[in-house]
Amino acid sequence: MTNQPIPLVPEDEKLLPIEEMVAYEEFTGRVEVLRELDKWVKNIQRMASRSTAIIAPRRMGKSVLLDRLVNTVFFKPEYRVAPFYIRIKRDDVTLHDFLLEYATTFFRQYIAYCLQDPALYRQKRLDLEELLDYQSNHKAVKLAQQFIQEFLERYHKKGPKDARIHWDNFVSVPEDLGSFSGTRVAVIIDEFQDMRFFIHDVAKERLGHILTERKNNPDYSDINLTASYGHQSQSRKAPMLVSGSAVTLIFKTVMGGALAGRFNFRYLKPLSIPDGATLLQTLLKLYTDNAPISTENALYASAQVGGHPYYLYCLSTSNSGIKAFKSRAAIDQIIQYESEEGSIYGFWQTHFDNNRRYINADDDAELGKKIIYYFTKYNNLPVDTKEIAAKLQVTKQAVDKKIRKLHQADLVYKSAARFYTFNDICLMRFIKFLYTQDLEGLEDIDLSEQSRFNNLKGRFLEVVVQVTMMKFNHEQLTGIWFGRPNETIKVPLFQIVDTKQVKGYTTSSYQLDLVGRTHRQDLFWVCECKYTKKKMGLSQVQKFEQAVEAFKQELLEADRSVPQIQLWLVSTGGFTDEVLNYVEKRSDIYFSDHAGINGIFRAYGGNYNIPLFERV
Repeated sequence: MTNQPIPLVPEDEKLLPIEEMVAYEEFTGRVEVLRELDKWVKNIQRMASRSTAIIAPRRMGKSVLLDRLVNTVFFKPEYRVAPFYIRIKRDDVTLHDFLLEYATTFFRQYIAYCLQDPALYRQKRLDLEELLDYQSNHKAVKLAQQFIQEFLERYHKKGPKDARIHWDNFVSVPEDLGSFSGTRVAVIIDEFQDMRFFIHDVAKERLGHILTERKNNPDYSDINLTASYGHQSQSRKAPMLVSGSAVTLIFKTVMGGALAGRFNFRYLKPLSIPDGATLLQTLLKLYTDNAPISTENALYASAQVGGHPYYLYCLSTSNSGIKAFKSRAAIDQIIQYESEEGSIYGFWQTHFDNNRRYINADDDAELGKKIIYYFTKYNNLPVDTKEIAAKLQVTKQAVDKKIRKLHQADLVYKSAARFYTFNDICLMRFIKFLYTQDLEGLEDIDLSEQSRFNNLKGRFLEVVVQVTMMKFNHEQLTGIWFGRPNETIKVPLFQIVDTKQVKGYTTSSYQLDLVGRTHRQDLFWVCECKYTKKKMGLSQVQKFEQAVEAFKQELLEADRSVPQIQLWLVSTGGFTDEVLNYVEKRSDIYFSDHAGINGIFRAYGGNYNIPLFERV
């Protein structure tokens, strides 16, 4: 191998192939998504992964997620799947130049994975000719170098005039190399939708003309490179994982046109409220000298911003002048400052400026503002255009027309032929602040999340257990946490964990707090949560068992075999002696008191003790 300069790093600091954009410990609440994507990469080797799109509004953490995914799977040579990762920049560039950048990135990262060399993965200054100098007996590396030689000969011989044909041929190179070498490829492209607009099949001298065109038409496009992935998106040896923050546009890109029907997709949602509280406490330790925030106040702050990771970062670094999160009133003041003049305000003001052609494109500007104002009351709900039309005494068609414009501006999303507002309370606060000062005589819309926080108190333990169960992944945990001090408990990997209403033909109807189902559906965990200072009594356990029997009856009546069912009692107040005697010899019942569930919660990233709220 040629001697390449290797960056010097402390011995206790692992060099990663991707320099992550946040502190390593900031990665909170995305463990289950990361686990799913890790499995997606692993399954490429047996050709069992379909192309997938991750869709999320800006600042939801998808780029951070992709960075962590690459840094995770890179160090798993046993997968024999090389992560090829490229971010599309919003810079106008010729196709000829982009082709060279794309090819160089792919070959460098592929060879780096085969050699398990993270320094090579991130050495962007290397060119293709230098990659040919690497000496290795690795079959995939030697084959990749043959592909490089062929690419360079054509690239230099044919020149810019051949760029589009060369590009169309090169798109399938990851699949071909994976087929011939046995080391597959995960094609990961961040901001995939921008390949429709910023790459141009023109001579470099014409880029100035392109920039002039873009000033007059922000959606100017010369070629749509996303369409060239029609075959590649169906590959099982080099499937694609793409993401985009222009929600409407990325959805349209992967679900329509040449790529229609080729992608699975999933929305990346805000963090759960408990995970948001954990993140806020971590951020305050990392970036401020503030006094530690109490668990209840951290949960309150997380609930008030809907668990949005960027908003929590804004709160932790706020310039509001309030230096401590000692009360809800102080937290409310910080949120108000950030929404009306701080970083959250600046974030959304920029978005509105960039999408002004949709937001302000009205025959009646005042009516447009009123429609936008009234739609804030539908946070995370379907927008009722009839109600808005009746309230403003205008036609439903006028409201529909405006909502479609807001859809283009990524202020609402569409699902099952209905428009919904994003689960984004701070966006709603920004809109209210932006327009109420211009509109007189409008009813005040309450955007407080106090009712959500009150509801959270009642369901908090269920939410914590649900979030924690979704992070289980076959780990071996001490049995002390499950009431089995002489055992080690291997927790399963759940496909889904949620509440469930059950009723057999001859049974009563019951609400099961949590039901966890494994992928093969051969094992269920059914959990009963009691969030109280009182001990759980035997009558409560027996009622829970009746509910489980109704669950079994429901399965039998649906002609399904009854799987193994593990019961799990969680009670912050502990258990009566009668219950402890009852469950002692029952291997199908685990039981966790306050200390036990705290131990499990903290083992999966919780950095606080589960609180007992007032009046709970």
